[in-house]
Amino acid sequence: MTTVQRLSVADTRARMRADHARLLGILRSGQPDAPPRSARLHPAYICVALYRISNHLYRAGHRLSARLVWHLNLVLTGADISEPADLGPGLVIMHPPGTAIMGTAGRNLTVMACAGIGGELGRRDDVGAGPGLAVLGDDVVLEPHSGVLGPIRIGHRVRVGAGIAVARDVPDDTRVEWPAPRYIRRRDLP
Repeated sequence: MTTVQRLSVADTRARMRADHARLLGILRSGQPDAPPRSARLHPAYICVALYRISNHLYRAGHRLSARLVWHLNLVLTGADISEPADLGPGLVIMHPPGTAIMGTAGRNLTVMACAGIGGELGRRDDVGAGPGLAVLGDDVVLEPHSGVLGPIRIGHRVRVGAGIAVARDVPDDTRVEWPAPRYIRRRDLP
């Protein structure tokens, strides 16, 4: 069994403050006329706060309590964020339902609707997050319906476009997108 690095209560609270500040900054940028004073009741923050509590309990050795908080997060917000996942401060999950995360990420990870990070069947290599799991750098953005799968490394400042499933390493400062769409005229329509 792999040893898990403990995370102090002060470190967990510091990560939660960074998560809240980042989410509040995003919410304020959308409505400069009436900025919210707090985002603590926003579903995006509730999701991340429950993950942080679950992760802290997991690292402290309280596996059953961690699993119960994980399950509460799944029921309340619809987000499946594994207790052992190591996600850096500044985490923002804009639309929690349908989000699944298991792996490691650096600072300021942004996850949009139905995006996720996970393992891949058949590939059990360990690149630092555990067998079969991905490692993401700082300032990574996962757009809606995108995913990072398998034991790969994603660099810093990478943006994974909507609907993309990444299964290979991605270097720093990269935007991963589909090729330009093709438009095919249907011949059965007048």
